[in-house]
Amino acid sequence: MTAGRVVAASILDEVESGRRLDVAWEASGAPLSPERAWIRALAYGTVRLRGRIDHVLSRFSARPLEALDPPVRTALRMGAFQILGMGGVPDYAAVSQSVEQVKRTRSRAAAGLVNAVLRQVAQAPGGRSAFPDPETDLEGYLTTWGSHPGWIVRRWLRAFGPEGARALVEANNREPDVFLRPVGTNAGDAAAVLGARGLCADGAEDRRDGDRWIRLRRGANPAEALELVSGVIQDPAASLVVEYASPEPGSLVADLCAAPGGKALALSGIAGRVVAADISPRRLARVAEGWRGLSGHGCAPGRLWPVVADARFPPVRTAGTVLVDAPCSGTGTLRRHPDGRWRVTPEDIAAIAGVQRALLEGAASAVPRGGLLVYATCTLEPEENWSQVESFLARHPGFRVEPGARARAFVDGRGCLVVLPHESGFDGAFAARLRRVR
Repeated sequence: MTAGRVVAASILDEVESGRRLDVAWEASGAPLSPERAWIRALAYGTVRLRGRIDHVLSRFSARPLEALDPPVRTALRMGAFQILGMGGVPDYAAVSQSVEQVKRTRSRAAAGLVNAVLRQVAQAPGGRSAFPDPETDLEGYLTTWGSHPGWIVRRWLRAFGPEGARALVEANNREPDVFLRPVGTNAGDAAAVLGARGLCADGAEDRRDGDRWIRLRRGANPAEALELVSGVIQDPAASLVVEYASPEPGSLVADLCAAPGGKALALSGIAGRVVAADISPRRLARVAEGWRGLSGHGCAPGRLWPVVADARFPPVRTAGTVLVDAPCSGTGTLRRHPDGRWRVTPEDIAAIAGVQRALLEGAASAVPRGGLLVYATCTLEPEENWSQVESFLARHPGFRVEPGARARAFVDGRGCLVVLPHESGFDGAFAARLRRVR
C-alpha cells in the first residue's frame, strides 16, 4: 500500500471515529508530506463526495454500507473515489490498493467483498444516468449526485429555491481556493514575492470592495507562503466581516470568540488594540502563534492580548467594538469543511442558537453607549443569523443595525453582511453591526 494512501486512510479512519477532518489532517503529518496535495485531494474528496460514492456503492454491495465495519467502509469509499473522482489513478490500482488496505485491518476477511464491489464500480457506465433526474426529483439528485444530506437540501430548497439550492450544492462540491490576506505589508509586493516562487495563482491579486486578497496556486502549501510574506490565511468572507465591522482606528476591540485568530489579527491592523479572548486555551494558542508569525516578519500591527475567557463573561469592562464571531452550524463553509455536512444535525441548529443567544447577552454588557456590537457567523441558517439578531434587538431596544462604510456590495436590505458561496465564490458569512444608542 502506497505511503500516501496509508496517510489518507488514517485520516479517514479518524473522521469515521468522530474527529473533525481538519484536525485529523493536521495531526496526521500530511501537511509536511511531499505528497501533501495528492493526500489532501484523496482524503477531502472522499469526504466531500461521500453521498455520491455511497449511492454508487449501494448498487453493488449486497450489505448496506451502515452494516459494514468502519475500515471496510473507508476502503470502499476511498477506492470508489479514486475510480470516480481521480482521473490520474488507474482503476486496477484503486481496486488492488483498497483490497490491500482492508487486509491490513481487523476486517481482512472482507477483502473479497471490497475487490468484488470496486471491480463492478470500475466496470459500470459512468455519468449521471444512475442518479435521480434533477428535472423530476431535484431533492434526490442533490442528496446523491450532489452529496448533501436530505435535511440540508430541503432547507435550502425552501430558502433559496430550486436554482439557488442547486447552485449552492454545486459550489460546495468544488475544491475551495486558498487566500492569503497581507497584514502590515503592501498587497502588490506580497503578490510579487509569492508569484516569483510559483505560489500565487496567476500572479494576481483579487480586489473587491476595498479589500485585497491573494489567491494561492492550487496545491500550494500555505505555510510556505506565510514564511515569505506577512499575512493570514483567511477566506475573503472572513475578511469581509472585518471590513464590515470597521472599528475606529486607535479604539479597543474585544474579540470574544477569537480562535483561530484570523479576524483578531486583521482587526489589530485597523483598530490597533485587540483583546483576543477564547474559552479554549488550546485554540487560543493558535492566535498567539499567528501573532508571533507576524512579529517574525516585523509586521505585527498594533497590540494584541490573548486572554482565556468565556464570552458570556467578557474579560473587559467596556470596549469600543465587541465582536462575537459565534460558534455555529458552519453550513456556509461546507466546501472548505466537507465533513460538516455529515456531522451537523437538524437538532444541532436549535441547540447552537441557544448558545449564541447567551453569548450575545454577555457581550452586550461590555458595549458602552455609542459602542458597537458585531455579531458574526459562518452559517446560512436563518435561526442563527437574522432571526438571532431580530430577537436580540427585541430584547435590547437600545441597539440598532448600523452598517459601516465598507463591504457595501455584500450588505442586504436590513443592513447586515450576507455572503453566499454560490454567488460570491467565497465561503458563506453573516454579520450584523449593532450600534448602542442608549
